[in-house]
Amino acid sequence: MVTLRIIWDVLFRGDTVTVKGTDAKVAKAMDAHCSDHKIEAVLRWNTVLPGQKVSRVGFTSGLRYLIPVDHLSSGEIQTLLDSLSTFKHDSCESSNCIFSESLEFPLNRRAKARFPVLGQIALICRFTHGIGYTDLVQINTTKKNQTKDTKNGLDPIRTGKGSSSGLFTSAFRGLMNDSLWFLILSTTISKTENDVSKTGYYPPNQVLSKGADGGMYQLDFDLRDGISDLIDTSKGIWWEPLDSNDLNLNPQLTLDPETVLNNKFDPEYYHHHNSKVQEMIEKVLKVEMEQTGDKIMRDDLQRTLGRLTRIKRIKRQITGVAHGLVSGLEVGLISEHIMRPWIAEEFFNSLAFFLMTRKPRYWRNGKSEILLFHPLEGLDIDLLKDQ
Repeated sequence: MVTLRIIWDVLFRGDTVTVKGTDAKVAKAMDAHCSDHKIEAVLRWNTVLPGQKVSRVGFTSGLRYLIPVDHLSSGEIQTLLDSLSTFKHDSCESSNCIFSESLEFPLNRRAKARFPVLGQIALICRFTHGIGYTDLVQINTTKKNQTKDTKNGLDPIRTGKGSSSGLFTSAFRGLMNDSLWFLILSTTISKTENDVSKTGYYPPNQVLSKGADGGMYQLDFDLRDGISDLIDTSKGIWWEPLDSNDLNLNPQLTLDPETVLNNKFDPEYYHHHNSKVQEMIEKVLKVEMEQTGDKIMRDDLQRTLGRLTRIKRIKRQITGVAHGLVSGLEVGLISEHIMRPWIAEEFFNSLAFFLMTRKPRYWRNGKSEILLFHPLEGLDIDLLKDQ
């Protein structure tokens, strides 16, 4: 699976957005600019134009390319980033890049240790296109509805008909904002000719006229309020402040989260720990067998979902020798060394469980991803390539 990608965004000038053919014309220029690199997928920007309240239906305001770079050296990646930043076109307003990392489900130890308290993530699903159904009406209904229902249901903070907001507490949803919707157009197209399945690569400018293969929501997240609130609420329950008069040269501070707090930031209230998780898991496994009959995939899904839902309320300790612990610094040390990695892990795993179980009839099992975006400033490509 692709782990590292350059996300290349090219936004159109406002006066060219409603001009027919702008997307295809710009895509051809983008293809020529990075012709030495294979593009994994093209995504459509659909933003609100100045002076309007809603985006223009049927018009694209920019293109986003997903470019896999796992196979490139750090130097080659930097050269590509520099090249993409120089792209110019008469119909375009800007060309920008983001570096993204596809994180393992569940969040592994290394990723947990460096997961930021605020940043950007993207939730990605791939469509089933009716796989598993044998009735033509059901197949066509799935193909017809999967885009609309995904736009409504993939966003964890959107409210309204068909939304997924009810799966999460308002406190959890409050950790995220500014969701942006993209349709994913894959450049790898499978087709059947004379009863033989074939897979081919299509240049990005050619897939613009084809159907979508998935969806993405990009979201900002900020875990700081949740972490701070938990520390304040848990004082005297999970941990006790140090005695400022204690002359112990190596003080110890223990945090024991065994007691569930009356606080919606407590992971006990997150989606992947609710009372219906086993029911949702069984549905996913049943659908997988109906769709593919792949027992290995089913077992992998069961194992991953089991790990995602495992409750981790582990007693942890901070010592003076290892962390410079003194009276008055408890909150900062608890936040950095205990709460941040724990809440980051639970936050991520809750979204991963959501992606894997929300719409198994529409979203292909084992193909969902969560991308963590890394700004180019201060980017350590070597560190990410070593993960």
